[in-house]
Amino acid sequence: MSERQNAFTIKTNRLSDEVYNQLATHAKSRRLGDYISSLILRDLDDSSNGRKAVEDKKTYEMLEHIKNELADLKTLAKTTGFVGSVSFKEEEPLKVPQLKEGKIADLENISGSLDDDDLEEYNDF
Repeated sequence: MSERQNAFTIKTNRLSDEVYNQLATHAKSRRLGDYISSLILRDLDDSSNGRKAVEDKKTYEMLEHIKNELADLKTLAKTTGFVGSVSFKEEEPLKVPQLKEGKIADLENISGSLDDDDLEEYNDF
């Protein structure tokens, strides 16, 4: 990156009187740098908002495409008699007994083991 300069030169003969007067007003109040910086930041923000709008539009189009495809699949499933197939019915979740605090667990199958290597950690006592 090159070193920053203390000042920029603006060719004022290419500016309209309205633009020149606006810049002169900010220059006289020693706020021209802040003014230019705010304009550039606004432009950068607008471009990022424009990019976001394009991304939002693409996302919307993709969702609409998915909705259309899903509708086509549902129609196809109805016409072929595929709807109502046993394989697509939701299975009920298994009922797992909930243990409550203060209750003794009644477990029928307890499994597990300890290796001698596990016990070596506690032989230091």
